Amino acid sequence: MASPIDHASQAGHVEPVRRLSVNLPESLHVRFKTVCSATNRRMVGEIVDLVERRTAELEDEAGLWRSRDETAARRRKAIEQALTCNFPTGDIEEMLADIERGRDLR
Repeated sequence: MASPIDHASQAGHVEPVRRLSVNLPESLHVRFKTVCSATNRRMVGEIVDLVERRTAELEDEAGLWRSRDETAARRRKAIEQALTCNFPTGDIEEMLADIERGRDLR
């Protein structure tokens, strides 16, 4: 049953929330609570972030579809990461020059 407390999602709409009880080893709970306090973070916010990220990973692994906005954001992030890697540009002249440079290394 949904709680009367609502959660504002990243999409900007409000949706009902569900309670999730998790048993953690006491030492892990203490570490988590301590680090959240030391960094001025709320434990619930960090857990929601963790569950959202892991759920997205598992959806990718399972090939499940997500909203268009989420898919577009993930594609933009992938493109930004690829641009930092010095991959071939698709420019034939640049690719041929790279091949020639490789031949000169012998």
